[in-house]
Amino acid sequence: MLVLAGASMSLAQQVTTTAGPLAGSEWRVESIGGVGVGADSRASITIAADGALGGSGGCNRLMGRADIKGEAVTFAPVATTRMACAPDIMQQERKFLDALQATRSYRLDGAALTLRDVSGAELMRLARRV
Repeated sequence: MLVLAGASMSLAQQVTTTAGPLAGSEWRVESIGGVGVGADSRASITIAADGALGGSGGCNRLMGRADIKGEAVTFAPVATTRMACAPDIMQQERKFLDALQATRSYRLDGAALTLRDVSGAELMRLARRV
């Protein structure tokens, strides 16, 4: 029991991620790859202060970690539930998950969040849900 508790403390001490201005809000997806999502889309992410990632790809729930250092951000590992939805929703969810995986930086402009790839190209645009 003591060994396990010591390992847990060591792991907790290694977690240094803070989500800063991205923490505590739900971010609703507005566009992926420059293409707007439907008004009824449920694709969103929420990032906790400790970097825990939650949300929905539009069909399935997701969970994982956000590693944020300045304007650099990566999301990994991201896991989802495995429900099936209509083909168009599943296709959009795949694009959403691919964009999260490719994200390397972000830009925050008021209530607008843009996720960018390694070259700085826009992958996804999200809006803070009030």
